[in-house]
Amino acid sequence: MRDLYEVLGLQKGASEQDIKKAYRRLAAKYHPDVNKEKDAAEKFKEITAAYEVLSDGRKRSQYDQFGHAGVNNGGNPFGGGFGGFEGFSGGGFEDIFESFFGGGASARSRSRRGRDIEHSFSISFEESVQGVKKNIVLNIFSECEACDGEGKEKSSTFKTCPTCGGSGQVLKRQQTPFGVIQTQSSCGTCEGSGKIPEKPCQSCNGSGRVKKEKKLEVSIPAGIFDGAVLRVAGKGEAGEKGAAAGDLLLHIRVAKSNVFKREGDDIHTTLSVHALQAMLGTTVQIKTIWGASELIIPAGTAHGKTFRLKNEGMPKLNKGGKGDQIVHIEIYIPDSLSSDHRKKLESIAKDLHLDHQDESGGFWSKIFS
Repeated sequence: MRDLYEVLGLQKGASEQDIKKAYRRLAAKYHPDVNKEKDAAEKFKEITAAYEVLSDGRKRSQYDQFGHAGVNNGGNPFGGGFGGFEGFSGGGFEDIFESFFGGGASARSRSRRGRDIEHSFSISFEESVQGVKKNIVLNIFSECEACDGEGKEKSSTFKTCPTCGGSGQVLKRQQTPFGVIQTQSSCGTCEGSGKIPEKPCQSCNGSGRVKKEKKLEVSIPAGIFDGAVLRVAGKGEAGEKGAAAGDLLLHIRVAKSNVFKREGDDIHTTLSVHALQAMLGTTVQIKTIWGASELIIPAGTAHGKTFRLKNEGMPKLNKGGKGDQIVHIEIYIPDSLSSDHRKKLESIAKDLHLDHQDESGGFWSKIFS
C-alpha cells in the first residue's frame, strides 16, 4: 500500500493548501470522464482516498503517527477488535458507539461531505446508440471561489479552537444507571478540525460553499438503457470547509423507437416480405441502427421465421462489443391481383394440381399455408 503523501506527490509536512491543490490537479488529470486509460479509474480512487485522509485533521494525525494501521481499523492502530464489526446500517464499531452516544468525529466528518444530487433527463433512442454529451444546469451548493472552499478570508489564517484546544474533540460526562460514563465527541465549535478561521469568509459565512447555478457537461455512454442511473463522482454539492463533494446521480430515460425494439443488447425488427419473395428467395436491404445491411431470404421462408444479424445490435455498456439484430419475417399476401397476374398464377396452380375453387383464397391458402 503506497504512502498517502506519495500518492499526492507531496512531502509529509505539506500544508493543507498544498494537499488541496495537489488533489485538484491529480483528480482533474485522472478523472474517468477525462482520462480514458485503463488504470485511470483506479488511480482516481487512490487519489481521492488519500485526500479524504490527509484533508481531515484527525485522520491525518492518526496516519502520521501510525501509518495505514491508524486509518484502516476504524481509527484503532492496534489491530482488528471491533473495527471490522458490521451492524446497524452496515457501519463499523464507531457507528454503533455513535448510535448510543450521539456521534464522534467520524460522524461529524461524514456529515460535512457534500450531498449527493439527483437529476433526471431524457435522450432519444438514437442518442442511446451512439452516446451523447448533455449540458445540464444545477442550482446547488458549490465551492466558494472567494476562499477556495476553506471558509476563511484569504488574507487571514486559522487559529486553534478555544473550545477543544486544538484536539477536535471534547469530553462529556453522563449520569446513567450504571454510574458516570465519560464519552469523547467531536467539538461543535470547530466540527472536529481543531481550528477555526480568524476571519470567516464573508462570501460564504465561513462554510466554504455558496449556493449558485452550476453548468455541467455530462457524457452519456453508448449503449445506455432506459432507467439507468449514472454516478458522476465529485459532481454533487460541495462539502463544508473543503470536505469531499457529493456525487451526481443521473437518472436516464430513453425514448422508444418506432422501428427498433431493444431487448438486452439485442435489437428486434419486423420485415414484411411478399409471399412470392418468400417462396422464391431474394436478397433485401434492411435497416439497422448502424445503417443499411443486406439480408438473404432463402427460398421457402415461412411466416414467423427469424434471422440473426451478428454485431448489428446495441453497444454492450462498459463491456465492449455489440449485441445482434433479430429480424422477424412477416409474410404478406396482396389483397388484389391484376387479371394478367391472376391468369399466370392460375396456370401455375393447375400445373401443381392445386384445387382452385373460387376467389375467396382457396388457391392462396394452399400455397401459403
